[in-house]
Amino acid sequence: MPGNPMDSGTLPLAGQTPERSDPADRLPATARLAEIVQTILTGLILALIFRAFVVEAFIIPTGSMAESLLGAHATRVCPACGWEFSFAPLRSASPSANGFVVPPEVTCPNCQLRLEATPAGTVPKAGDRVLVHKWPYALGRWLGPGRWDVIVFRDPADPQQHYIKRVVGLPGETVEIVDGDLFINGQIARKPPSVQEALWFIVYDQSHVEGAGDEAGRRTRWIAIDPPSEGYQGWSGLDTRVIRYDGLDSTWRTLAFNWDAGPEYLLDFYAYNRRSSGTQVGDVRLCAELVLGAGAGAFRLELTRPPWRFTALLHRDGRVRLELESLDDDREPTVLEAGSREPLPLGRPIAIEFGHVDYRVYVKIDGRDLLSTTDAQYAPQLEALRSGPGGRRVAIRLAACNFRLELRRLRLDRDVHYTCRPGTTQRAAAGQPFALQAGEYFVLGDNSPDSHDSREWTETEVGPHLPADYRAGTVRAEQIVGQAAFVYLPGLLPLDRAGRWLVPDLGRVRFVR
Repeated sequence: MPGNPMDSGTLPLAGQTPERSDPADRLPATARLAEIVQTILTGLILALIFRAFVVEAFIIPTGSMAESLLGAHATRVCPACGWEFSFAPLRSASPSANGFVVPPEVTCPNCQLRLEATPAGTVPKAGDRVLVHKWPYALGRWLGPGRWDVIVFRDPADPQQHYIKRVVGLPGETVEIVDGDLFINGQIARKPPSVQEALWFIVYDQSHVEGAGDEAGRRTRWIAIDPPSEGYQGWSGLDTRVIRYDGLDSTWRTLAFNWDAGPEYLLDFYAYNRRSSGTQVGDVRLCAELVLGAGAGAFRLELTRPPWRFTALLHRDGRVRLELESLDDDREPTVLEAGSREPLPLGRPIAIEFGHVDYRVYVKIDGRDLLSTTDAQYAPQLEALRSGPGGRRVAIRLAACNFRLELRRLRLDRDVHYTCRPGTTQRAAAGQPFALQAGEYFVLGDNSPDSHDSREWTETEVGPHLPADYRAGTVRAEQIVGQAAFVYLPGLLPLDRAGRWLVPDLGRVRFVR
């Protein structure tokens, strides 16, 4: 690193005394001043070069990338379940949160309690500040934008205005959005694990169960379907953080998520927006820690996405099986995959993840893939989907027999669901693939219901920095500034209730996925 501009020589070693220079050897005052000015100018030039070609900092202006990246916002802790969430202003004069207009009401995404919002109880925060890498894209096509990269790009009409979105379509490809999923050249585009992890949004977390009260029973999220039998209580603790099962017999008893407990649970709801678009989401996952006690039975996970039901069976002795059955006929389930692993341990938490995302059903144990479908076994029927999803409703169930067990950290998430709105979506809707030409990219916001992006852009005046054949709905390579890489300064936290003495929210410093 460069030293202090005032230091013209090397530092002395520890314990040594620097030699005193003779006054006659000293530079004249004007020469020293010129040297200082030269050093400062050199530093400024290097900083400008660094900013122009290597890294530049930006502040997120709006919530089109929420919850991955936040624009101007405020946070609230739900008094019922303790979930902390962010919400957008009705409007804001700038990304720095100046002119933040507080909405009259916000909604907890976890328990869906509606809460009054007041200016006195709201501390506005600026949008996330991100560092953008420029040099990889500047090196050429081999390091250019890839699918799922988050990029910053210039407005085609105003080069001084910047936007941030996620790249989904590359030059030469066709892009189509069908039932919330992305299809490239007629094939579903699956997200890599790191990106997918960033695009799971909370549905309900049992670790933040609502406090006791009159509302708790009516709003129970997990429901025991089968009554307990003589001597065994079955499922219990449904209104606590730890759900238990006690059934050392051969009877299967089922636990189901109660979608009807909240009006927005099956929809593309964002607390940031305070609402959903009313669109049903078909991709969900369940995560939990399973602690097994006495018994040598089995644990079953069921995920229904009509017209199919997927069932994963985990036996105490290590046998595993993934089945598929149709809801439209009475045929026996098809075994998609079967095998064995080491016996499930007793008394130790086992992390389980079971989900349906981008037309792949999978089971993970302790973070490692255990079972999953293949394209040959289960793949989207594009022509059928183009005619409409048919009001599908996803269902999640758990069941156990001949076990005593506990479920901890039980949580449901949903995937991003790309929406197409009649009257506003201009391109890439179902049945209308949009073909990208050389040098063109297609971008979407993670906050799909509230993102103005490639789906909706209309014709605009094109600045001189773009070719005359620029097409609305695309981002040209010439517009791209670089890849958003790191959130170095998230929204600020107040040290007191009055909002004074703001400090960085260091818990949200992170890489952009």
